[in-house]
Parts: sequence; C-alpha cells; structure tokens
Amino acid sequence: MSIEVHLLGPVELQGDDGPVQPGPAKRRAILAALALEVNRPVTLDRLVGLLWAGQAPASAVANIRNHVAALRGTLGDRIVSRPSAYQLNLEPHELDVAQFRRLAAQGRDALARGEPAGAEPDLAAALRLWRGPAGLGLSGGAELDVLIAGLETDRLRVVEDLADVRLTLGYTDELVPALRDHLTAHPLRERAWAQLMLAHYRSSDLGAALAAYRQAQAALQSQLGVEPGSALTGLHVAMLDRAPQLDLLVRPPAGRSQAGGLEVPRELPPDPALFTGRAGELAAVLAAARPAPGRRAPAVVVVHGPPGSGKTALVTRAGHRLAHAFPDGQVFTEAGPDVSAADLMARVLRAFGVPAAEVPEHVDERIGRYRSLLAARRVLIVVHGAACAGQVRPLVPGSAGSALLVTSRCPLPMPEGVPHVELRVRHH
Repeated sequence: MSIEVHLLGPVELQGDDGPVQPGPAKRRAILAALALEVNRPVTLDRLVGLLWAGQAPASAVANIRNHVAALRGTLGDRIVSRPSAYQLNLEPHELDVAQFRRLAAQGRDALARGEPAGAEPDLAAALRLWRGPAGLGLSGGAELDVLIAGLETDRLRVVEDLADVRLTLGYTDELVPALRDHLTAHPLRERAWAQLMLAHYRSSDLGAALAAYRQAQAALQSQLGVEPGSALTGLHVAMLDRAPQLDLLVRPPAGRSQAGGLEVPRELPPDPALFTGRAGELAAVLAAARPAPGRRAPAVVVVHGPPGSGKTALVTRAGHRLAHAFPDGQVFTEAGPDVSAADLMARVLRAFGVPAAEVPEHVDERIGRYRSLLAARRVLIVVHGAACAGQVRPLVPGSAGSALLVTSRCPLPMPEGVPHVELRVRHH
C-alpha cells in the first residue's frame, strides 16, 4: 500500500488511488501530531497536551482513540498501538517533512564544504515541497502550534540559506524580487535584509542597498523598538567604505553562467519600473506558473489581450518574480505571424548554447532535443506575440519543473487545463 503524509501546507493523505480526505480538523491534528513524532511512540497524555489548549475535556482520550481508529481505515498497520500510546511508522519518502529536512541538510552540507552549486538544487527542492503554511487549517492546541511554528522557522532558514547560495553564485538580479517578497511577509529577518543589501550592492546599485538598510532600520524600530544588530550595521559601514570583501570573488559572465556544459540564459527584459494596477492578473500568472510540489504536468500560462493592454509588462514582471524558481535559465523569444514552431524551437536551443550547426533539421528531432534538454532542468520559457497555438504547443515542456508563459492577442486553443489570463486596455 502506497501512503504519503503531507504537513507542509494543508494536512493531506495520498493513497494508491490519489488524495484521501483525512477527516475533520481534530483528526487531521492527530495525524499531524503522530507524523511530527514519526516512528516514535506518542503517549495519550502527550497527545492530549498537543491537541487541547488549557483544560482538556473528559472525553479527550476516547476522542483520540476514535479518530485513530478512523485513520487506520487509510493508514492500516502504519499506526501501531503501544501501551497507552500510538506510533505512526513511515518511510522517509512517505512524509514531506522528512524529505524537506533531508534535502535541507544535504544542501547545507554542500554549502559548508564550499560547494554552492551543489547546494542549490537540494535547497530549492526542499522549498518546492511546501504548498502553503505548515498545518494549514489545523485546530490544534498550544503545544501542537509550537511544533508547527517550528516547521515555518525551518522553512525561513532554508529560504535564506538558498539566498546565500545564489548570492555566492552571482544571481543577484533574480534575488532582489524574491527577497523583497520574503521581507514583505517577514520584515524582522535581519539576515534577509543583509542579503537584499548585498544583492543590490553586487548589482552595482549602492543607493538601493543603502535604502534597504534604512527600510530594515525603520521596520525594527517601529515593530520592536530596537536598532539593527551588529551584523547589519557592520555591513552598512562596509558598503559605505566600498570594502573589497563585499565583492564576488568570481563573477559569472554578464547575463550568462555555465551549468552542466550548457549556457544558462538570462534573457528577461528589464523589470518594468512603472508596473502598477495588475495585482490580480499578476497573482494569477504567478500561481499558475510557480513550481508546486506534486505537480505532474508542466506549467503553461497564456496571457492574451489587445495591443496596449500591458501583456509584455505583465509577463516580464512575472518572469522576474519567478526567476529564482527557474535557476537553469530564462529564455525570452519573439513569435509573430511569420515565425514557425521550428524557428522558435531552434531559437530556444541556441539560447542554451546549442551551436546552430547542431540544431536538428527536422522538427520532431528538435522537439526531442528540446525536451531532453529541459528534462533535468528548471527553465522558464517566455514566448511573446504568439499568433496561433501551433507555434507554441511544441514548446510545452515534456515534464514538470519548467514553465512556459505565452502572450497573444487572443485566446489560444491549448491543452485542457492551461489557464488563460485576459487583459483589457485600461482607460485613464
């Protein structure tokens, strides 16, 4: 019997035939409590303390026994009875928390060995397991809330570990929007403020770096009544002094780096500075294109609307917001009515460093080369100005992990389930 328990987001069970509803909130909380102590016995007294804040009802133990009996209908002998205790037995691959911790530890070990390029895939994979706030929707007691909050603390640490890796690798432009989003949700994270300052500084924007320090200072003063710590103030002074230790020792070539023997294109146009008023449409594109744990199909989004509706600005802003999730490259290519699918395919292959003489002549061979190239990578492809679905259907990646954003003047008959985001011309 195949079982997966997911806690990194809403509490979920996956069985042989797909998702299984764990049941009411208290049952999901019991499942979460047992999973957080996986392969160890959890006493009934401990479960009562985890599940009820304050004075538990007299029926607490009976309620736990009834919910465990119901969970056994799905989990079978994975739940073992011990004297006055229960134990949930799972393999590491059957619990997303265990997978997250394993990948995070591997990434940190690589980083400690001075191998940032080796750390990046594991740290990024750890974060892709998250589907939302841990334990979303649980009605746990105070003690269970503390355990769940600990998972969120672990996630924030990995987010910032990954930012350190990408700073070391020179991905400064992609980091800025990701760190801005992170700090909007967590404005007291001094480590992340330091990373944002460094990302700006290494992008040769000292003014933005110093402005980020002032923003950090204001957030800490207004919410905690304290000044930034020594690490942040020391970084601020070092930037004012243009200290050489702040520079990257090895910088990637402008716009490109090397990975796996192929070029890593960074082709997105500049992030539009005056982009406003499309928050809902932007959120829809990001939600549909951002990698998600358990996604089996590649992400494809079509943004359509008449000339002047802001399609280019929207996909460019979305591309910059998503760039950190697609570290193996971002390709931006123009379609138009006279460009064939074969031409677009050749253009993308060349963007990844395939010499023109080695681009296959036949379209089906080009498609095969393209899908093979993307199979083990996380790549964002943006096709601007598609005239018909036939131009872009061959560019749909063959597996999950990569994403395709398409702009067109009208909706395109794409495969079932591909979302369309419509833009209209705004009149001022």
